[in-house]
Amino acid sequence: MTRPRNDLASSFLLALAAACPLAACAGGGGGGITVRKTDVSVAASTPVAISGKNLAFLADEATTGAGGTDMNGDTDKIDSIAVVVDMSRKVQTNLGVAATALAWTGNELYLFVDEALDGRNWEPIDTGNKLVLLHWAAGPASAPPPVPTFVDLVATAGATKMVAVGTNLFYSRARAATLPMESNLQVIESSDPLVPIPIATQDAGGPLGPQILGKDEGLIFLALDETAEGRDLNGDTDMLDTSVLALLDGTQTTNAIRSTGLATPAAGSPLRAKRTTASSHDWQVGFLVSEADQGATNLNDPALFSATWQPVQCAGFADVDATDDILHFLSFALWDTDPIVNPPVNTGLVGSRKIAIVKTSVSPFPYYIATITPEFGAGGTSAEGTCDLNGDGDTLDHVARWVQMRTPVLPLNSAANIHALFDVPGGTHGLAELQDRFVIEVSESEDNLDLNGDALKTFELVGWLSPSGSGSANTPWDFTHGSANSSFVGGSWIAEQLDRKHLDVALEEKVAGININAHVPPIAGEDTDILDSVPTFAEFASSPSRLVFPGVAIAVKKNDAGIVIAHNFAFYRVSEAEDSRDWNSDGLETGFILFRTSLIDGTSARMGPLNSIPGRPAIDVNLEETPLGAAFIADEQLQGPAGTDLNGDGDANDLVLEYFHF
Repeated sequence: MTRPRNDLASSFLLALAAACPLAACAGGGGGGITVRKTDVSVAASTPVAISGKNLAFLADEATTGAGGTDMNGDTDKIDSIAVVVDMSRKVQTNLGVAATALAWTGNELYLFVDEALDGRNWEPIDTGNKLVLLHWAAGPASAPPPVPTFVDLVATAGATKMVAVGTNLFYSRARAATLPMESNLQVIESSDPLVPIPIATQDAGGPLGPQILGKDEGLIFLALDETAEGRDLNGDTDMLDTSVLALLDGTQTTNAIRSTGLATPAAGSPLRAKRTTASSHDWQVGFLVSEADQGATNLNDPALFSATWQPVQCAGFADVDATDDILHFLSFALWDTDPIVNPPVNTGLVGSRKIAIVKTSVSPFPYYIATITPEFGAGGTSAEGTCDLNGDGDTLDHVARWVQMRTPVLPLNSAANIHALFDVPGGTHGLAELQDRFVIEVSESEDNLDLNGDALKTFELVGWLSPSGSGSANTPWDFTHGSANSSFVGGSWIAEQLDRKHLDVALEEKVAGININAHVPPIAGEDTDILDSVPTFAEFASSPSRLVFPGVAIAVKKNDAGIVIAHNFAFYRVSEAEDSRDWNSDGLETGFILFRTSLIDGTSARMGPLNSIPGRPAIDVNLEETPLGAAFIADEQLQGPAGTDLNGDGDANDLVLEYFHF
């Protein structure tokens, strides 16, 4: 059975009741959730798309069947083939198409296909091997499976070819726009799934061919390439910038693309859009602007801001270069209505890795924005000149900075409350949003501080802050947690949930000095160390306000816990080696196991062998809707000394996609 309730004396970990019947823990999913297997293999990077009861993924020909299987009839066995599953009826359909990307809008599936890889022509009139958009519809049980249908030719530029927002699919078509206020971006509504609708722009100077960067809470981020457009789009007199940021409301099909007129860093730049209400067409938006691409302009020159903008400790260390990436923000609805009156706001804060936005009860400016600032020598930029922002005696840190989203810009400046972050795995990089507050993880060694009073500077510790006022007040971070507000927490892996209602933290035993996952009573050969991390699902408690860490006393993969919360369950990757327990009863302690815990009653169950794919979440699920099902990848080689053939293809060397219906 899973670990029993483990109420620690320090009280920061209120363990959920983790008991379950042995039979339920041993297999089949338990607790009313039944796991089903597909009969094909997948690659570690397979995309998974889910909408309602519909699941789509790409099967790997090379590893499906003994010696591989030609699943699309092109005589080779090297393709990635689209497969659809009706999770409620447990029906699997091979579409026989070599695809590169998938997206659902309701029951409508769209596929990007490279004709050269698929070995066939999909166009009505063959014009050679092209990238094409195909459509397939999930029909009723009584109807035969439909055949994929050609929709359009697709642009080759850009890494992201399409994005679904609710019942709308946006993609970049191959045919270039020709007239001012036209773009090559198209949208298809699920109500008319074969009819692309052109997306207009607000640019009267000429046509645009935007590339999709991504989406956040329904807002679509786009990049405009001056070298492709042949004109200056950000007003810096050159035509060399490849990523001028544009925005589009993806929740409807009638809005037009508007350019910010600002050049973002060309690759990997963080973006954030926080929707003001669930049904609004308004967002608070944060992004970075490249000084080098924005006309080699020094955007964090203290002369651009009020006298109190610059930290006191930075006096005499003013930035003089134009090599930084600077945090900007805008209020979408106001900006989109009149960008002259409501332009993007330059915070002057150097940014990298992450942007976070929270909404508080502060009126009339409730929004606050934060980023991670590299000091001089830390990120190849000069940041605030050569200033030691956190006062630790060096300029080698990445520190958390935040400010209220209003003018004048007045960031938090006290060195005592600017901390060096630990670049924790999980995607937050040490800065996260949780409900209406910021959460950070600080490196004691890099911050040169003993935060927990143990006379050492060796831990990475979690702290939180509720922003208030103008942002210039010296608001301290709180590193003490638990009912007594006296405990400290470190995370070896931290990830945000889409709704920011919980923060997923692989909580480290070593910080508390307690063997959290010890079996009670002790069992020979069971875990005896304090080197593990356990899954916790952090949230804020009231009376008094504090950050608490309910979780389960079992060891996850320390640096890749993969925690996902869906349908009031937490799913996570348990490491047998780190937990010192053979959870799948195969005589080994080398596997990784998918576990789930109910956030309602605290019961836990083992769902089967998982995988150790770096960065892959424990499950794939669509959290933009109320999920009806989810999927995960099981590694056959992690079940038994010789592996286990999960997909029935005659070998035990595959990665197999499994799924379940809530």
